Amino acid sequence: MQSFTPTHEEFTKRYATAIDTLCEIARAYFFSGRLNDAQRLLRTSLQLIEGSERELQHRLKLLILYGQVLVVNLLITRGSADLLFSTILNAKQIAEAAHDQQGIADALSLLGQAHNFATLVASLKNSVSPFSPQGQGKYDEALAYQQHALELREALHDTRGISESYFQIGVVYERAQQYDRSQEYYTKARQVADQHGYPFEKTEPTRHSSIHALRQGNLDQALTLALQALSLREEARFKPYLPLDHLLLRDIYEAKGDTANAQSHIEIASTIASEMGLTTLVSSMPNMRDLLATQQEGT
Repeated sequence: MQSFTPTHEEFTKRYATAIDTLCEIARAYFFSGRLNDAQRLLRTSLQLIEGSERELQHRLKLLILYGQVLVVNLLITRGSADLLFSTILNAKQIAEAAHDQQGIADALSLLGQAHNFATLVASLKNSVSPFSPQGQGKYDEALAYQQHALELREALHDTRGISESYFQIGVVYERAQQYDRSQEYYTKARQVADQHGYPFEKTEPTRHSSIHALRQGNLDQALTLALQALSLREEARFKPYLPLDHLLLRDIYEAKGDTANAQSHIEIASTIASEMGLTTLVSSMPNMRDLLATQQEGT
């Protein structure tokens, strides 16, 4: 029987295929709301390739995806941000060493999101408004990282990343109560996503535009946009944030005095959260109208 020893190129190709498959499985877990399974698989995968210097690009790919999962996990579980920051900083270090501009841009964007969510979660835990009038500087780091990421993504012609960066910059301006600027960036994000057919990237700017309409008391527009965001989320098949979409609809229907629809959406949100093992998610999320009211009081 003839033995077969793979060449270096064949071995590398098989290795890359294995990493791609692991990332696909982890991403499927992530999108279906199985956050613990996604994290477990990514941790195991990173351990398997630990110490292999020539496989740094594979490690970077795993770390970026791990960072994306941890960012979402921080928001919906309000856990510790330590692992999140160490993971993203590791990714950034590898990308910089490899002069990987795409990896650097993705890591910078994740760092901006991490700073944003860490500040948001700390505010919610302390029962204070996450909104910060311009000049307080609570979100300065988040903004700086996102602006740098946008510059790199524009140079790379990364349209998906550009749409994401526009949205993330808009979020920072929203937190800083610069609503006109935030709406400008949400519009840009939606336009790029529309042009290139990115339902995932279009969802959040649409949802935040709904929140802005709710803030202004334009309930019909808020409802239209919230329903669009829900439809886009379902099209993108991203389950972790689905409860948040239904909770926003609950808040809008309550503002319109439609208690039946409000109750329906809170029940749907609770069911989806329970399916993901997030039994306290719905109860831990403040009513958006109450949050906006505290924001206005602090202005």
